[in-house]
Amino acid sequence: MVSGTPRIRSRSPVAGLERARLSFVQVLGQSVSAVAPSAVMVTLPALVIPDAGRATIAVFVAAAILMTAVGYCIGQFATRMVAVSGLYSYIVKGLGAVPGFGGGWSLLVGYAAAAMASTLGAASYLAALLGRVGLPAGSPLIAVLAAIVGLLALLLMVRGVQLSARIMLAIEVFAIVAASAALVVAFVQSVREGATPSAGGAKSGSAVGFAVLLAITSFVGFESAGTVAREARNPFVAVPRAIRWTPVALGVLYVFAAALQLPEPVRQGVDSLPIVLTLPDTSGAGSSALSIVMELGITASWFACVLGSTTALSRTLFAMGREGVVPRVFGRTHHRFHTPHVALTAAMPVVVAVPVLYLFVSGSSRDVLIGLLAVSAHGYVLAYVLLCVATPAFLRRIGELTRLPVIVGVLTATAMVALVGWAAFSRTYVAGAATAVYVLLMLVGAAVFAIRARRSPGIGERMGVYDEAVAEDLLGRYRPWEVRR
Repeated sequence: MVSGTPRIRSRSPVAGLERARLSFVQVLGQSVSAVAPSAVMVTLPALVIPDAGRATIAVFVAAAILMTAVGYCIGQFATRMVAVSGLYSYIVKGLGAVPGFGGGWSLLVGYAAAAMASTLGAASYLAALLGRVGLPAGSPLIAVLAAIVGLLALLLMVRGVQLSARIMLAIEVFAIVAASAALVVAFVQSVREGATPSAGGAKSGSAVGFAVLLAITSFVGFESAGTVAREARNPFVAVPRAIRWTPVALGVLYVFAAALQLPEPVRQGVDSLPIVLTLPDTSGAGSSALSIVMELGITASWFACVLGSTTALSRTLFAMGREGVVPRVFGRTHHRFHTPHVALTAAMPVVVAVPVLYLFVSGSSRDVLIGLLAVSAHGYVLAYVLLCVATPAFLRRIGELTRLPVIVGVLTATAMVALVGWAAFSRTYVAGAATAVYVLLMLVGAAVFAIRARRSPGIGERMGVYDEAVAEDLLGRYRPWEVRR
């Protein structure tokens, strides 16, 4: 063999997962569902407006610009490698094993907290719907419904990513239409009743910083298309395209939703229509058909987010299991459905139990949702910062560095670090508690990595696995007489 010729593997490092099954629309469905845009449209603006006031629209525009820049950086990796763990493998390839693990563990925190918030959101709105037929609302009912939501989501995800991707996208299309219609009706009704279509001033400059950080949570998860890259039919096109355009489309939706919620009556949650604009435990009763449709849509959207976030979480755990960073059992796949069933089965009980316990301690689903979203935001933001720094480093290593990735990567990373510092001065209980919880979880991750590295000194060289061409791809499946379209 000629010296320097690369060795062709007989088996891909991520073998076991399906290959080339998802269309672009289904890949897009993964990105969109992990965000849960319709649920965010009627939840996040109502949470941001009290802090940001009339600056709310600017807050969502700024968040959209930041996330679009992050999407550009992700695209530099997604067009060059097929990584089932998305950002985790990208950061490893750019910055090395230790920062890569930090980014990967931070993503696990982000995906898990987002899945927990979504499980609680779906259960809360289901409880509100059941309350219309006389079932007593309260934490016990929400806990039971959360368990049902988790079990159903687990069954769908183990059954196969193609099935869950179709369901997720169909749910989100229905939910976005329902949410948009209800917001328009609520806005028109409030203006007719004499409400001013604007909000007051911001509480303080630091409060605006926390509002921007909270607004970023309305975009997080858009990068999760990278976790189904192996399962995509044309990953080098489908994944970058989904990641590039999702934050742009979401930005338009959120600015639209925020503008419609600026009048105070739209956010009150005391009439039949606006009941879904705050969480059910703080809302009054309602019976309008549009309100019911919208509650169904938001329930479905939260459920889709459970699927999307947990899918991304399981793929990241799967990759870490294949590398030996976490126990290798997480790297196993179902022999029939080709899904990471061990990672899914291990993650889902935690995703259900944590928000339920938090709810019994707090007593307010609204407080639990905000707290989990804040922790999730911390997880995503650190991963995004590391990804932006890794982009020019990765391109320089492979000899493809140009000026634009350096500018975008450095400016975006700097802006997000400054944003976290800005938000830290907001002096809100949620911001401080979320930061403390996140730091504690990252320390746990550092301990896990230290233990694994000590037991397996060469673990750093195995990190950052991605789908590679194997001998069968080059020879066994070569059919020169076939025309592939």
